[in-house]
Amino acid sequence: MSNREPKSSPDDHVKFAEMEHLKSEHHDIYESLMRTFKNDVRVCNDWLTKPKPPLQGRSPFEQLSIDACKVIDMLTRMKTGDFS
Repeated sequence: MSNREPKSSPDDHVKFAEMEHLKSEHHDIYESLMRTFKNDVRVCNDWLTKPKPPLQGRSPFEQLSIDACKVIDMLTRMKTGDFS
């Protein structure tokens, strides 16, 4: 069994940068996202970077630069179970 850490990919660096940006620019959304996904950074990154139909096919991270309120609304609806 090896004690080496898995190699990080350039994609991991991009995701880390996105999370750091979210944390500094939209701390309330960062906190909500971490609570929603029980502090699982990998799941948070996946959710942030994958396109979502309610956001017209944009990822939540892309949507933040356009209208952060839509991302907040989506998180609120997820927490309350409103998937309509």
